[in-house]
Amino acid sequence: MSKLQETIELEYAEWEKILPNVVNRGLGFVSKPLEIVLKPIMGKVAPLLEGVVGKTNEYIADAVKYVSDDLPDIENMDEKSFEEWFERADKSASNWKTAGIAAMAAEGGGTGAGGIALLLVDIPAAFGLILGFSNKIALTYGLPIKTIEVQEAILLSIGAGSANNLKEKAAAILALKQAEKTLQMSWKRIYLQAADNISARAIVLLRDFLQKLGIKITKRKAAQIIPAVGALTGAAINGAWAADALEAVRQFSRKKIIQIYKGQ
Repeated sequence: MSKLQETIELEYAEWEKILPNVVNRGLGFVSKPLEIVLKPIMGKVAPLLEGVVGKTNEYIADAVKYVSDDLPDIENMDEKSFEEWFERADKSASNWKTAGIAAMAAEGGGTGAGGIALLLVDIPAAFGLILGFSNKIALTYGLPIKTIEVQEAILLSIGAGSANNLKEKAAAILALKQAEKTLQMSWKRIYLQAADNISARAIVLLRDFLQKLGIKITKRKAAQIIPAVGALTGAAINGAWAADALEAVRQFSRKKIIQIYKGQ
């Protein structure tokens, strides 16, 4: 194991133990009294998330437009060239994460004072932003985002970053690790498996996951419907969610691309 891989593996292990953002952790307590009020809309959220996932090909195209579709020839890079490229990718991914947090905070501030009426508009809009920036981060690290396997891993990473406590986070990370087993094939083989209809396949594979994620997100966003809280909390909730979710995608992507380079 190289020094770089050892460092990334250690940082990933440390990330697994980090508690969710303090705003996220407090949301479970704040939102609990609102669960009865929110029950009627919880069943409506999963189909909305499916609608967002249904636009996956659009998010991929957008990522390719702003990042690059010219992936480096990872398997044929020497150690020095790979480490130099990885350092540049790390900086770029951090920039995308920062941009994603800012975009999410702005979206939350704009819809946070709208109460229940805007919640069903706000949730898919926020999830779409998360998915869009997640694809940019994954592609920045050279992951083949045109494959169903990587899209599944991105969504499961978002799930890990949407946890409200360590127990939820650990369960989500376990699901992600199980999904990673499908990524153990060679770089060229998985990239050539790119499918045209990723969106529909992702929905079928992850329908149960999206239902559970929908409930989590609804509870997370519930505090926004409190009149005294409003737009400021909407911005804070979205910013905290983006910080954790995009960091989860970043942690997965950087660890996975090093494993691909090492042929693992």
